[in-house]
Amino acid sequence: MKKNFFYLTLIIFNLILIEAVSFYAIKKIVSKYQDRILYKKQTNEFKKRVIDEKYEKYIPYLRSKNQYDGKSYINLKKENDFIFNEITPFNDENEFNILIQGDSYGESLNKVEIHEIFSNQINNKKVGLINSSTSSYSITPHLFQLDALLNQFLIKPEILVLIYDQTDIGDDLYRYNIFLNDKQYKKFELYDNKVIKVLKEDNLNSLKLVFFLKNYFLKEKNRYQYSNFKTFKNLIKRIYLNNFQKLPVALTPLRYGISVNEENILITLMDNYIKKAFSNKRLKKIYFVIHPHYNHLDNVYILDNRKILRTAIQKSLYKEQIEIIDFFGKEKSFYSYEEGDIFSHPTKEYYINNFWPKIFNNILDY
Repeated sequence: MKKNFFYLTLIIFNLILIEAVSFYAIKKIVSKYQDRILYKKQTNEFKKRVIDEKYEKYIPYLRSKNQYDGKSYINLKKENDFIFNEITPFNDENEFNILIQGDSYGESLNKVEIHEIFSNQINNKKVGLINSSTSSYSITPHLFQLDALLNQFLIKPEILVLIYDQTDIGDDLYRYNIFLNDKQYKKFELYDNKVIKVLKEDNLNSLKLVFFLKNYFLKEKNRYQYSNFKTFKNLIKRIYLNNFQKLPVALTPLRYGISVNEENILITLMDNYIKKAFSNKRLKKIYFVIHPHYNHLDNVYILDNRKILRTAIQKSLYKEQIEIIDFFGKEKSFYSYEEGDIFSHPTKEYYINNFWPKIFNNILDY
């Protein structure tokens, strides 16, 4: 009898211990996911209001209302402003109209001081200017965003500027790849929603943790179309790189390179973007802007996006109408990055004195 009581006590103690550890793990996971859960809900509702259904499901998110509060960034008021904002009016009387697409590099033009400086300069010229840059976008979201801008919002620029960031390589291969296959996208969304649903349910924390891990694993397996073993191996690698090497997945291609197949995927994606751009019969020229990560300056990173871009341009029927604005090859003192920023964003002063002047000088001399 005493022996049975001991075993029963041991089992209960282990169950309590498992539940306590699971409680801590779920608390950490919820802390990480809660902003994402709220933002996904808000942005999905917002997207459905302002973007046609055939475009909105492939555009991952829109600009953040919290970001555009009139303090660091300009105050956006119209709903369409969270997709694109008109800095100077688009019209047929302009010498030409410019559309800018990009990630946070392009979004820097909407920072209050930077916006004021360059909007004043453009206002003195007969040029229309729209900025649709959105933080963390890469070529895949740009492609679908461009489709919506051209065909829903009827924005038809003569000049298109695309800021092609170094992190776009990793984002297109490992983050946004699911948008390029409809069946894969639907399964990914199914498991992603299950992951979020599990965290909201009232249940034992140990069961929530099991169901969370199961659905997260299936989500990542579907993202890359890997076997179970390869998915597990990939997750362990990502945990190691992110936690011990401090290397987010978007930066891993720059550090370790990519396969020939992955390179061909990116070249094809870029070619599709170029073709979509020139489906606008008014388009006369595309300017691609490329800029080094600070780790390129010391050759810590072995890969950059120049070869991918140049190969896609050389294969394009429109290569004579494409120009690269290249920030590589300068003295190290030319560059200025935010201190401690692993993604290598330039300082405000660099945007004002180096980045945007070079871009606008090239375009306005067109």
